Amino acid sequence: MTNPHYQQPTVRQRMAEFLGQSPTHRPTAAYLVGADGRGEFTAPASARTLPHFLDGAFDVERSLWDRSLLLFDLDIEYQNFDAPGLAWAEPERVLRLQEPVLTATLGILREHSIAPLTLVSGRGYHLVWAIRRASLAFRRLTELGTVPPSLAARYALVRSPDGDRIDPALARAFAAQGRLVEYLAHRIRQAALPACPLPVQLTAIEVGRGASGREIISLDLSEYGDPFHTRHLRIPFSLYLKPREPRWRLDEAQLERLLPIFAIPRGDLDPVAAAATARNPARLAGLASACQTRIPVFSRAMNRLLDQYASSALGRWHQAFSQRLAAAPPAAALDPVPGAPPCLDWLFAHPNDWLLKPAALQHVVRVLTALAWPPEAIARRLEAAYCRDSAWGRTWVALDPAWRAEFYTRLFAGMIATGVDTLIDFNCVSHQEKGYCRVPDCRSNLAGWRDRLHARRTV
Repeated sequence: MTNPHYQQPTVRQRMAEFLGQSPTHRPTAAYLVGADGRGEFTAPASARTLPHFLDGAFDVERSLWDRSLLLFDLDIEYQNFDAPGLAWAEPERVLRLQEPVLTATLGILREHSIAPLTLVSGRGYHLVWAIRRASLAFRRLTELGTVPPSLAARYALVRSPDGDRIDPALARAFAAQGRLVEYLAHRIRQAALPACPLPVQLTAIEVGRGASGREIISLDLSEYGDPFHTRHLRIPFSLYLKPREPRWRLDEAQLERLLPIFAIPRGDLDPVAAAATARNPARLAGLASACQTRIPVFSRAMNRLLDQYASSALGRWHQAFSQRLAAAPPAAALDPVPGAPPCLDWLFAHPNDWLLKPAALQHVVRVLTALAWPPEAIARRLEAAYCRDSAWGRTWVALDPAWRAEFYTRLFAGMIATGVDTLIDFNCVSHQEKGYCRVPDCRSNLAGWRDRLHARRTV
């Protein structure tokens, strides 16, 4: 079934631009995937097959992987853990709530002469820009990044539908890119918090219940904790079909009220106009005629940001963690942790899927850091838990245990070390409100571990 919107020549032109296509060059995106909202994404296909996805009225996404560029993507989104449908039912409110975070992000990037392409999606924004793979900034990232052997072996086998490979330099650059984006996220969160009416979290971490449920603004960094070739982002003017996914349990009447939604460039639109335009197919052809969607390139500007990151407390901490992790032995055992609260051992006893949840991983890192575990030992312990037979199914076919353990340990331990994690929710009441207190009649009190952690700040 085709969608009339997809037949507009200007819409197709803007989509092709985002894929790196020009009248004289084929697309530089390594692949496309599509979804109808009722099942999984399709298998990766050549970016030249875009017309096929449009004729099928798919929600279309392009690979983060590009043959000429290294793409940066900052994902800002509203999440409500009790009423996920509010993101789509109240779009103007949801975008307004995110304005302080968006403003802080654009301001910090502007300091470095970076002006990203800002895309409005169903729950928030994607800010996208790139550097050239032939640039000095890319070379600096390749020198900074490290990749665990298990992930390097996966990358060596990966080919795009057009036969391209993820070479070791690209793999290292993506690994370092994640560190740089963490640094940006720290700065954005600190700048946005005073003006933001909701908690600002790095990834999807639950909070206590408010008037509209457990709602947050997420600076979602999770794509940098997954293998490079598995991540993709929605292209401008694509249908947004996430509300159809079975996990949201929305009936047809609700979907009829919520859809259609499209991904659009924000440009100069305010939240009200952006929300209205994204839901009005009649406006999209005109918007497509008046904008451009080619991913902007800021190779030289990124060098200044790299300089700032390298001299920062977080950059120095990252470097030391990376060096120690490379020399750290595997975890010796998965026995209960001496002196730990029961809630920690419960998580290790039930890793699937609790140890895939960011809030649970944050709890593990907080408790073990309070118990004087170095971060490299925490990462090895998590890796061992992922490698134990826990009915994981196909989880580790796509994901890499060592990389996931390294990424989330680095993220949460780095927040502790630099003081970005204020530990305000490291207590039993908050743990219960989040839904992670799973041990009945527990006599422990997390306040004691929080006090230990305050005393162990390292930066």
